[in-house]
Amino acid sequence: MKDFIFLFRSPHSELQKLSPDEMQGLMGKWNTWIKKLSDAGKYKFGDRLSRDEAKIVSDFGRIITDGPFIESKEIVGGYIIIQAENMNEAVEISKECPIYNIKGMVEVRTSAY
Repeated sequence: MKDFIFLFRSPHSELQKLSPDEMQGLMGKWNTWIKKLSDAGKYKFGDRLSRDEAKIVSDFGRIITDGPFIESKEIVGGYIIIQAENMNEAVEISKECPIYNIKGMVEVRTSAY
């Protein structure tokens, strides 16, 4: 088994459209999906990412800017680490992600080593 990271990207504008009840329903779908992965022994860990505090460090640390940038069209809202036999299985697992309900996407990556 290999570890894969799912990076969840979604248009910020889609999140703003959700009512509190719709947001609660979406979170329920996330909880159900994560539980399913956990019960199958695929889920390792993950978390939502804060939109309130972040820094972008570049130029060998000489440039530090505030972020994330809400004016950007999409945000990386969180991540999880799963275990799968290969990339094909990881992609299949990602197809059930609730992010698609808000026009989001999943970036599936693994270590090069």
